[in-house]
Amino acid sequence: MRYRPAAAIIFVSGLLVAPLSHAANDLQQDLERLQRLRDAVEVDADSVEYLEAERRVVAKGGVRIGLEDRSLFADEVAVDLDDQTLVATGHVLLMEGLNRLEGDRIEYNYRTNLGVVRNGRASLAPGVSFSGVEIRREGEQQYRLIQGRFTTCRLCQPEPQAPDWEFRAQEATVYQYDWVVSRNTSFWVRGIPALFAPVAALPIGPRRSGFLVPRFGYGSRDGFVVKEPFFWAISPSQDATVTLTYRTKRGFEFLGEYRYILAEDSRGELSGRYLHDNLSTAPQQNRAEFKWLHSQVLAPTWSLQADVRIQTDRNLTRDFVDSSVADRTQRTLPSKGFVTQATPQYMLLGLVDVTRDLSDVAETRTSRLPEVRFQWLPDRVLETPLVAEGETSVVYLERNQGEDAGRFDFHPGLRLPVALTPWLTATSLAAFRETTYTENERPGESGNRTLGELGEQITSRFARRFDDPGLGLLRLTHVVAPALAYQYVPWTDQQSLPQFDATDFVSAQNRLTYQLTNRLIARWREAGGEIRSHEVATLEVGQSWNLQPRTREFSDVYLSSLTPERVDQAVTRVRSLGTGFSQARERDLSNLVFNAGLSPLPAVALRGTLAFNTEDRQTDAINSGVQLRLPDLLTLEIGSTYVRDQLAHGLVAKIEMHVTKTLLLDFLTRYDAQTETFLENSAGVRYSSCCWELGLRYTNRTRSPGQPVENDVRLTFDLKIPTPAAAR
Repeated sequence: MRYRPAAAIIFVSGLLVAPLSHAANDLQQDLERLQRLRDAVEVDADSVEYLEAERRVVAKGGVRIGLEDRSLFADEVAVDLDDQTLVATGHVLLMEGLNRLEGDRIEYNYRTNLGVVRNGRASLAPGVSFSGVEIRREGEQQYRLIQGRFTTCRLCQPEPQAPDWEFRAQEATVYQYDWVVSRNTSFWVRGIPALFAPVAALPIGPRRSGFLVPRFGYGSRDGFVVKEPFFWAISPSQDATVTLTYRTKRGFEFLGEYRYILAEDSRGELSGRYLHDNLSTAPQQNRAEFKWLHSQVLAPTWSLQADVRIQTDRNLTRDFVDSSVADRTQRTLPSKGFVTQATPQYMLLGLVDVTRDLSDVAETRTSRLPEVRFQWLPDRVLETPLVAEGETSVVYLERNQGEDAGRFDFHPGLRLPVALTPWLTATSLAAFRETTYTENERPGESGNRTLGELGEQITSRFARRFDDPGLGLLRLTHVVAPALAYQYVPWTDQQSLPQFDATDFVSAQNRLTYQLTNRLIARWREAGGEIRSHEVATLEVGQSWNLQPRTREFSDVYLSSLTPERVDQAVTRVRSLGTGFSQARERDLSNLVFNAGLSPLPAVALRGTLAFNTEDRQTDAINSGVQLRLPDLLTLEIGSTYVRDQLAHGLVAKIEMHVTKTLLLDFLTRYDAQTETFLENSAGVRYSSCCWELGLRYTNRTRSPGQPVENDVRLTFDLKIPTPAAAR
């Protein structure tokens, strides 16, 4: 007969009348102890016996004892009523939440929750496992091991499987969620001893201060590279990483990173880097950079953003392979901070911006210190069909080449949409622009510009729906949206105005533009019943016709922004005037531009842009890309660019492939087809198990065609703390 929890209460109550031969005091004490035991525990066993002389209760056979939020399983359990302790033997298991403690024998005080296990094994949250000849529980989250072993691999590599790695120590103390501190410790990999330390400390918490695993590498420009990071968990909302790097050919480098969370919607990151570069070809010995990223919601409609980037020299990030590809290939270095207010009626922006050109041509900087911009969003004027919108800005502009200037720009406009038919809409536009400068390029001439703008746009939209077209689709919708627009902006001489950005030069227009858009949208039902939509294909065709082409003066800043894909202007026969302006002939027709996209599946996307010069019957530009994303299997991204006038022709490809669940291969290439030069080839392999990760990367690159080739090898190794979710 088994004693269930309810039966155990009856049993213990029965014991209250059993010891009649005792003295009154002894009987009263036993009654109190049994009452406390009955209140504290639940017993489930094949048999339960009360030993009067020893003041003990003995349970045998598949014993389970419930102690508040703890459960004890054993073959036999003896409870001492005086000391409030118990001794469990035979397949002992003590469970408390996610924590498990098991062994041959346990001596346990169920009042203090302390005890000792012989030949024990344990697993604790967040994922550390250990064993020892003796395990002593010395506190709620503290365990002491004698002749012990500990690892974080058992969660996904259960016994009898050998763990990928483990530490073996003569003596160790486990501080749950913090550290394992041990003496006379050896590190074993797959049962083979690899390292020994008289004293060792392993962080086992998710955010614990301590030294991280070093990084190693070798590069033809850097020499041997060693990186030693130290992580500092300052508080639950702050942490920092300090990394000391030594390159045998270049010297020491110091990197500090500080991360913070001020509130749920306020966070940021600060980082600083300094190195004393001993390389003879370095632009300077003392090199440094600083970054600050910050995002904060000040009020329901107000937000603050900062993206500050400062470098001592333009080539700092390009010189080092361990910089990200995005940092090594960026053309400008912007630093900005801005406060915005956004409402349904308007947007207000306060901006401070310093932009540095990182090209090898010239050292240029432009600054906005500061800029205030106000944009009122489209809204009806009173109860009329007129729609008002516009933008105004005040900014002080600085540059290291040329004069500084303040600028005020006021640009309001009115639109009048009229539905000609249910499927055809005409929209008329009238806008005004006034721009004033504190300085001008030609002293004695006007620093003001006044422009008007007129326009008309006719748009339509047709759609056809195909229900149950097959292939498991519920619906396939074809949308056609043609548009025809006319724009008129009178010509005005702007050579006396400073040229900082697109606001400073407005091209004269007398132009007719057409555009035709086709979209194919699929709709289907997921296995769980959810309805999904996906754009399968899109094709846009556009071109413009200049009704009065002229030979005019254009700002060089404006001409540099013209790309073959733009249809709002096209020029030829460009001749520099050496004043920041060039003379050019306007073409009758802009390029015929095709933008296409194809995505037969959500994981597959192909895109392409083609700009065709119909006057010279030649292709001026082609941009294409392919993207394939199969989760946990393959990621493929390929992009190519061709621009005739700029002699730009290149390809970038990135591949990540999961060979197995634990093995990842990746490859990156950047190729300049114009010079037939591989600017960069990088291949990496990463093996990742549940409790450790090993990475190896090889990079071969050159800064530009004709420059020396650099080879670099990087090795990383990390110990991981798995979680139950990750183990699954």
